[in-house]
Amino acid sequence: MKKASLVLAGLCAGLAFSSGVCAQTFKVGVVNVDRLLAESGQAKAARAKLESAFKTRDADLAKKAASIRSKNEQYEKDYPTLTDAQRATREKVLKQEVNQFESERAKFEQDYANEQNAMMQSLLSKADGLIKGIAQKEGYDLVVTEAVFVKAEFDLTQKLIDGLK
Repeated sequence: MKKASLVLAGLCAGLAFSSGVCAQTFKVGVVNVDRLLAESGQAKAARAKLESAFKTRDADLAKKAASIRSKNEQYEKDYPTLTDAQRATREKVLKQEVNQFESERAKFEQDYANEQNAMMQSLLSKADGLIKGIAQKEGYDLVVTEAVFVKAEFDLTQKLIDGLK
């Protein structure tokens, strides 16, 4: 019985000590990065700039694709009347054009992805600085980017969207 009393006294002392520690508040904020990238003014401007920068190249590729389709349709139409040598020549030319087009398209897609990543990294870097500023100013101990559920009072996303206009 005496042992049980000592254990109980120890637990009570531990709880009393820890309740003082637990009384301190721990403030957590959450940022929805997908929403930030979709709704912030800077993200919208970056997407518009990116689309504008690659619009001409995309249109040129679309014209080349249409030209290749047209040449292929003409080849299929003329196929019965062509000699073997003519067929081989036209097939070779079409294959070269298709290969060149595919190479240009792959280069375009790679350039687009690289530019998009650079713009998004720049935006996320600015957002990171803004997050740190808000966290320090408002006393947040931790800011996370993913959460299953967030009370509106802890969601910092709208503040960031407003800050990145």
